[in-house]
Amino acid sequence: MTYFTARIRARTVHLGYDEKGELIKRDFNKSEFVEKVIKIDRILSFTDDHLFVACPHDTVQVWDYEGDLSSVKQHLKSANLLLA
Repeated sequence: MTYFTARIRARTVHLGYDEKGELIKRDFNKSEFVEKVIKIDRILSFTDDHLFVACPHDTVQVWDYEGDLSSVKQHLKSANLLLA
């Protein structure tokens, strides 16, 4: 198993879609960043300031992270986990 370490704080949880196709989500209260070790298979994607993580019950959480996308890409590349 491969893991990724990041300082994160939860932003939102995506619960699914309603009958009109609108996203159902809940926002988390802003909190302090905490260090987390995340199984790499759970990470769906990164953007400049947050990541999408697969969670139980077919939900997706959006987490803010400290740093930027270029440092994430460099970290993944150095671990041979990034193709481009």
